[in-house]
Amino acid sequence: MTSERLSQNWLDDGFVAVRGAFSEDMMELLRVGTEKAMSEPSETSKEYAEEGKGRFFTDHHMHRRIPEFKKFLDDSTVKDLGGHLMRSKKLNLFDEHLLVKEPGTENPSYWHQDLPYYEIAGTQIISMWIPMDPTSPESGSISFVRGSHRWGKVFQPIRIGLGDLVEEAETFDGPAPDIEAEPEKYDIVTFDDLEPGDCLAFQAAVLHYASPNVSTGTRRRAVSIRFAGDDVTWQPRPYIPSVTDSPDLVAGGPLDSDQYPVVWTEA
Repeated sequence: MTSERLSQNWLDDGFVAVRGAFSEDMMELLRVGTEKAMSEPSETSKEYAEEGKGRFFTDHHMHRRIPEFKKFLDDSTVKDLGGHLMRSKKLNLFDEHLLVKEPGTENPSYWHQDLPYYEIAGTQIISMWIPMDPTSPESGSISFVRGSHRWGKVFQPIRIGLGDLVEEAETFDGPAPDIEAEPEKYDIVTFDDLEPGDCLAFQAAVLHYASPNVSTGTRRRAVSIRFAGDDVTWQPRPYIPSVTDSPDLVAGGPLDSDQYPVVWTEA
């Protein structure tokens, strides 16, 4: 599939799968970095699984403290891919989100959008979800509601591994619809055959879900690297779980700052 077609799919559907986007050397960097992150988690890390029921670990901004994540950002094609998919002239890095579901983890990642968890507004916002292990229906597939990024809705955030609403966050347009109760009403697309080096790129307002890892021996390690493009501005919000402080920026102004650095510009 051509880069133009991939970009159009991202714009139209809200997501696109890019197969074989990264080399095995780049994937091994992420695996080594993941083990370091799990052994020395940051203050933004979370554990969602109950004791004895697997492990669902998350953390943020690993490149700031773990050399392997920094090297992946510097040496892989992730920035070029994100910029071209969004047809943006520049990228600000605003998050890296590590998500690890060990075998026997019953927690799904409940239906949600990425947008309400961040202090940004705009349409050129992309998550580059990169699996480090093969995915399957048993180890954790990823589903999207096609076109939901064009509904013009921002739903109240949830705690993704628990499903409960975040009361201290803005309510926005209220809770997300109960996709599981009436799946026939929605155009749901599921990816359950991803390989290390593949990438799911999706827009921040698209509704998505990740199933539990009910396998007995397959890990499901992934990182979601998130970029903002040309039309994105800073939008202060009361609940931002990925940061511990707020930057000195102007509401409605550009993101460019130490916290949200420009990491790529169009050649």
